[in-house]
Amino acid sequence: MDDLSGKTAVITGAASGIGFELAKQFGAAGMNLVMADVEKPALDAAAAAMTERGHEVLAVELDVREHDQIVALEAATRERFGNVHVLCNNAGVGAGGPTADPTNLEAWRWTIDINLWGVIYGCKVFLPAMIEHGEPCHIVNTASMAGLASAPFMGPYNISKYGVVALSETMSKEMQMMQTSVGVSVLCPAFVATGIAKSDRNMPEDVRTTLPEREENSEMQAMMEALVDNGIDTSVVGEAVVDAVRNNRFWILTHDETKPGVTARAQQIVHGVNPDLTGFV
Repeated sequence: MDDLSGKTAVITGAASGIGFELAKQFGAAGMNLVMADVEKPALDAAAAAMTERGHEVLAVELDVREHDQIVALEAATRERFGNVHVLCNNAGVGAGGPTADPTNLEAWRWTIDINLWGVIYGCKVFLPAMIEHGEPCHIVNTASMAGLASAPFMGPYNISKYGVVALSETMSKEMQMMQTSVGVSVLCPAFVATGIAKSDRNMPEDVRTTLPEREENSEMQAMMEALVDNGIDTSVVGEAVVDAVRNNRFWILTHDETKPGVTARAQQIVHGVNPDLTGFV
């Protein structure tokens, strides 16, 4: 997709972090923007900022766990802008906890519903029309390096991101076999300076009440926030995504230092070596 001007991009999780950066980058390329997010005040502010830059914007409050809401998003997009050319299934949350803890099932469900089912719903709802209209278009699914390497105590996050990688690879092969005009990319960044370490700000109260009392400023929480705060700027990620869309590149890995870990894991698989804690302790 070399020419993005006048085309339409739909971005979930668009109110902040990587999603807002994608809106900036695709807007700068001349695209119409459909910005969707569950956090309405932040969404309104982000959409206003894009409108002030002269971009055509449709802002939609959206919970990606709800299939009906994504169906409505697709209909509203078609009504406002017509065909969709770029879909960024980007909404996501960060959550973890010991697998042996029996009390955090609802938090696991919440994480997987957003990070994986939200992407599945986005593809299921938007892809048929993207195939049918036949114009060059592209889907970018946000996974993580957690979709290529499994950190301890991050079970629900890892599961959801591995699923996004698998879904994206499957779709890419299907689009090639069907000879469609739809390209597919999977975004697998490591730490990026976003608000993902504070994802529980959007956790529903019925999920929050199932969790044990968490100590404020716990050591693990502080460590995660520090890692995220010191991550790369979202602009690096946005530029990599736009480049991948323009050049139909599937893998988007934004941190070169993480690539040896992918190779090491593949070597463990093919040589039958048990997983170890290399890189995590």
